[in-house]
Formats: sequence, structure tokens, C-alpha cells
Amino acid sequence: MKAQGPGPDLTSVVSDVLKYGVLISAMLLVVGIALLVVEQPSGMPSSVQQLASSNYDKPTLSLGQLLSGVGQGTAGFVLQLGLLVLLATPVVRVFASVIVFAAEKDRTYMAITLIVLGILLCSILVVGPAEVRGG
Repeated sequence: MKAQGPGPDLTSVVSDVLKYGVLISAMLLVVGIALLVVEQPSGMPSSVQQLASSNYDKPTLSLGQLLSGVGQGTAGFVLQLGLLVLLATPVVRVFASVIVFAAEKDRTYMAITLIVLGILLCSILVVGPAEVRGG
């Protein structure tokens, strides 16, 4: 899987997606933990059991709520964004692989990678929400 022509090495782009995704996620998580240490928000559960029971059966946040909370410097929202970036990194990597295989005109691996991407997206967008609704 070598890049063709004088352009950038596409395989290094794919590996950079993983490297920078994990790095950005780690930085967000460190900032979120630091915000928790500096000022513990009121109403923060004092144990894992309280946290689990307080979040049970609540809908997930919208992207707008998440970004608004991050913009306000709320520790919980910064931590959630860090975790979302960490979870999204492998999906972005698979998508980048599709682009690499398309650029190299490798139809077999592109097709296989598209199937993997489809399975990932189906599990995130269809199966996950169905499980949350209980059905």
C-alpha cells in the first residue's frame, strides 16, 4: 500500500488519524479532570453508584448541548467530548482507509473496508439507539 506520485504518503495519513485522535482525546480528558479538581460542580455524585443511578434512563445530549457545555468550560461536558473523540477515532480511521484504497484503485480492499464502515455505522446509528429504547 504505497502512495503513488509525489503526493503525501496516504498510509501515514491514516496512521496520523489514530495518533492525533487519541492525542486530542487525551488532552480533552486531562482538561476535564483538571476542571473537576479545580472546582467540583454542585450536585456531583460522590460515588459511582450514585452516578449510575442519576444517569439511568436519561436521553443522551444533543451536539448543541455538548458544545455549549464545553464552551462554558463545564468539566462533565469536556470529559464527554474527550470520550466521544476517542470513540470516533477508529471510525474516522476506517473512513480514511476507504479514501486511501480508492486513491490506490484497490477495489477489493476498498469494498471490504466499506463493509466494515457500514457495520460500524449501523451498530452506532441503528443498534445502539434501539438498545437504549429497549427494543
